[in-house]
Amino acid sequence: MEIKNLQLNSISAYKKISKSFSAKKGEAASKKSSNTDKVEFDFTRSLSAAQAAAAAHVDSDAGEDRLAALAAKYANGNCPVSAEAVANAMTA
Repeated sequence: MEIKNLQLNSISAYKKISKSFSAKKGEAASKKSSNTDKVEFDFTRSLSAAQAAAAAHVDSDAGEDRLAALAAKYANGNCPVSAEAVANAMTA
């Protein structure tokens, strides 16, 4: 397939605009401006709240229905991990 007479006016216009913008940006960068804003972000309070929520979730007890479902699922030695591997992971 051959495309003839393809005119990329929008791309060439973009290139012209970006060149002029780059030149203006360079000029503006060379001038020091006193109208600047400074913003500082402090996430320590948000991080502490997230950590506390996660810790509360981890420390919460499992429901009776969840424990009963797990007990039924792994009854009669139907556990995919051996007790020895669990003990080794706990003592490592």
